[in-house]
Amino acid sequence: MRKNKVKEKLLRGESVLGIWQGINSIDLAEMSGYSGYDFIILDTEHGPMSAESCIPLICAAERTNIVPIIRVSEIQKTYILKALDVGAMGIIFPMVSTLEEAKRAVSLSKYIQKGDQKRERFRGLINVSRAAGYGITVDEKCHIETSNKEIILIVQFETKEAVDNLDEILKLEEIDVVFIGAADLSQSLGFPGEYNNPIVKNIIKEAIKKIVNSGKAAGVVASSPDSIKYWIELGVKFITCHQTMILSEALGNFVNSFNKVVHD
Repeated sequence: MRKNKVKEKLLRGESVLGIWQGINSIDLAEMSGYSGYDFIILDTEHGPMSAESCIPLICAAERTNIVPIIRVSEIQKTYILKALDVGAMGIIFPMVSTLEEAKRAVSLSKYIQKGDQKRERFRGLINVSRAAGYGITVDEKCHIETSNKEIILIVQFETKEAVDNLDEILKLEEIDVVFIGAADLSQSLGFPGEYNNPIVKNIIKEAIKKIVNSGKAAGVVASSPDSIKYWIELGVKFITCHQTMILSEALGNFVNSFNKVVHD
């Protein structure tokens, strides 16, 4: 497995920018890479994509030097294993609300290495997967070591229960990023879609403060380019945007410009 430039940048204290993709399009994945994003999140929780349909998009990411990350639909062994075996260099786990859920996410993403403590859950080992070079280009021991080192693990903070358990979750060394899922968090708090509600905003700000102080990276979706400065000033290092939002805005702007010229 190649070096994970997102992990390297975060370890150096640098900010990284990624883009969410829920559309099964190789072209959009390549365009994101050529545009200079650090990583791309292929979303198999919402929408029709699967680990199998992510393979061409991961190939596109590799060609354009952008780190491919998959959001799995739940913390389940099969979903995690398939995502990693097809070549994802990171996993986003949705709805991580307890320490036990966070531990399960970590253990199912990591191989057991020589000298590790025995554990009940671990990533299943196969040396003929795409991630392992089909057993042709990568030594099995090297695959185990580099996978454990380079794969970035991201848990989503998006429930009232997660608010109560954040301090414990942050103690897990293997977690690299805690990502604020504002939409579902606002639902769980009883204020669906009210992102500017003082209670929602305060809980998010306090969570970011705890995440940053723990030495981990905090992650968010920036709703617009103008909001990036706000999040960076709060200490957020893992900034993302939605591909569909960018596309829909650009499409709409062109139509509006046309209508203004033609009809005014």
